[in-house]
Amino acid sequence: MNDMTILPNIEEAIEDARNGTLSPYWQNDLKRECLHRKLSDEERQALSELNRILSETPQWSDEEELCIEMENIGGRVRFCHFWDEHYSMVQLTEDRNGKYSAAYVLDVETTPDVRKVAALQAQKELADCMQVWGVSLLDAPVPEQMKYDSLAEAASHLMQVLNDPEHITG
Repeated sequence: MNDMTILPNIEEAIEDARNGTLSPYWQNDLKRECLHRKLSDEERQALSELNRILSETPQWSDEEELCIEMENIGGRVRFCHFWDEHYSMVQLTEDRNGKYSAAYVLDVETTPDVRKVAALQAQKELADCMQVWGVSLLDAPVPEQMKYDSLAEAASHLMQVLNDPEHITG
């Protein structure tokens, strides 16, 4: 079994939770980490401390966390969707130089049907946003890049990867 302690991760989560900044995404990430290992007494104690703080202190949402992170670097969130019921997210952000980035992960521990439904939901919301932005879907495949020059390219790439939910699991 893994003998690496996750105590530092739990302690970091406690610190964030005290500040109300431990988003559901990171709460689930930690829960998942704890599930697959035997916890020491110290780790179990820290975890129960974390749960106590979480029950008393409202935490910000995944959207709030992402928006604040982007504002801190002079960018903004153009589109995001986080699922609470599983470990999935889709986001499209713009940096301070006007370049766009897409990020996405669909929970590998859910069924293919759940992933398909999530991908369709994100596509529908993204399509609505694209109408508002006045950008249309590009016909040609858009390869994955670190940054895109146009919102249309970034959004089209995101739409295209969501067409194949089985390839974006994590």
